[in-house]
Amino acid sequence: MNRSVEMNRSVKTKKSVKINSPVKNYLELIRLPGIFTAQADILAGWMISGAAFSWPLFYLLLATSCFFSAGMALNDYFDYHIDVRKRPGRVLPSGRISRKSALRLGMLLLAAGLFFAFAAGWRPFLVSVALVCAILLYDGLYKDGSVTGPVFMASCRYFNLLMALALAPFEGWGMIPLITGVYIFGVTVLSSKEVDGGKAPVQTGICALCIGIVWLMVYALFLSGILPNFTGVILCAVFSMVLSTRVLALLTEHRPKDFQQAIKIMLLSIIFLDMVIASGFVPVYKSAILLLLLIPAKLSVRIFKVT
Repeated sequence: MNRSVEMNRSVKTKKSVKINSPVKNYLELIRLPGIFTAQADILAGWMISGAAFSWPLFYLLLATSCFFSAGMALNDYFDYHIDVRKRPGRVLPSGRISRKSALRLGMLLLAAGLFFAFAAGWRPFLVSVALVCAILLYDGLYKDGSVTGPVFMASCRYFNLLMALALAPFEGWGMIPLITGVYIFGVTVLSSKEVDGGKAPVQTGICALCIGIVWLMVYALFLSGILPNFTGVILCAVFSMVLSTRVLALLTEHRPKDFQQAIKIMLLSIIFLDMVIASGFVPVYKSAILLLLLIPAKLSVRIFKVT
């Protein structure tokens, strides 16, 4: 009997060590699943730009991973006092990582991201500087604004995709990232109900509207000749209908976990959106390669939160 108890304690201790390991804590801090959505932006931009498969693409994949991770670490650093009250289980308020460590990590990752972007070329580097400014402005100053917060969050995704499009000269490359920007604007508006839940017809309506605007923008780019393949328009129509239906369900299902599940789906769906956008420029069998990123994203989201 005593031996059985000791064995159970040993197992629990091993699980506890595994769960509270420093590596896991830092992966939780940087929201590991979301990194794959940032990398999808880069791969989509690379496909659209027609740039060669070379080292600059690899550097930008490293850069976007650093920028996304930095944004998440700094987000928790600036949100510390709010998280103590509303999200005490997060890494910083629970004491698993100190605020100073999160700040140091965030700034170090921003510097690393700039270094890798510089290695990719002067155009991606200039865009990366704008991205860093957007990250710092969102995390440090404008997150709480009902309009400014979503705008600056949307600008982060805008510059992330633009960074890859800048790999090669491309007509209309400044217009295409507006698609992901509008999409993220809607997701960010909806995320204001993630913690408390409750009826949110305005936030839900804005998010659904943004998803619809995404399709209109893709169609407009096709009509203007910037987006050559009608396949992208068709796939975007399906994408918008499926996601808007999921979002509108929140009009009747408005518990916090309902919002959290919807936001998780929408964030992981960035990979689908990038594939849809890329399919407007390259054959579907090529753009579908982006969907491989769903494998590590969905595996890691079982362990780590994406928001």
